[in-house]
Amino acid sequence: MKKITHGQTNKILMLENEILFNQGDDGNKAYMIVSGRLSVEVDKNDAGYMSDGEVFGELALLLNQKRSATVKSIKPTELIEINKDGLDSILNSASKVVKGMIIKLCEELSKRTEYQKVPFTLDELNAKIDDENDLISKLARQIFYRLDKSTSHVE
Repeated sequence: MKKITHGQTNKILMLENEILFNQGDDGNKAYMIVSGRLSVEVDKNDAGYMSDGEVFGELALLLNQKRSATVKSIKPTELIEINKDGLDSILNSASKVVKGMIIKLCEELSKRTEYQKVPFTLDELNAKIDDENDLISKLARQIFYRLDKSTSHVE
């Protein structure tokens, strides 16, 4: 991982398979993906992916929380990183009302997602849907077969 400082932000260049941070780490920075793709793991289970243009880590940064997930690169990725001081200076240039609203919105979002866990990965969910679709197809074939047999003598 390579870090290039520019004003209040840093440019982070990640190679494939590098960990940006681990679940439980201090949330002292926020990030925006310039290019690339990152995987997100919660309790060592796949929780999703992030790519170009996505912003993450802002809740932990604003609310002084621990990281809720592990994030690592799955291909070379370029990020913009901002630390607490940099974000505070941006927020301090906003009115107190706007700053208060941003923090309140973050607190509310944090409450709503705090214990939210994804019970299945996307692949597991797709497999379950395929299984159910297969079952529905089999039942439909059985019903049509029985209807055909039961009405074959009726004209």
